Amino acid sequence: MKKKITAIFLCAAVVLLAGTGVAYKNTKTFGFDENAKVFSYDEEKFSFMDYDIYYESIENFIDKAKTVIPTENRLV
Repeated sequence: MKKKITAIFLCAAVVLLAGTGVAYKNTKTFGFDENAKVFSYDEEKFSFMDYDIYYESIENFIDKAKTVIPTENRLV
């Protein structure tokens, strides 16, 4: 039963993301930009729906997370 519910939620998430991407592209194409891209990347960043995520900021986040996440599995 848990696998069926998980599959339903995953399918719903895929449909939601696909619908959001189509709506974004249609809105940008009709209103502002003729060459709208839902996802794009280059050497320093990748963009998803007008949000720029820089590789350097991801590396900084991973470095900070490594200081908080324990390296050993301890059962206390």
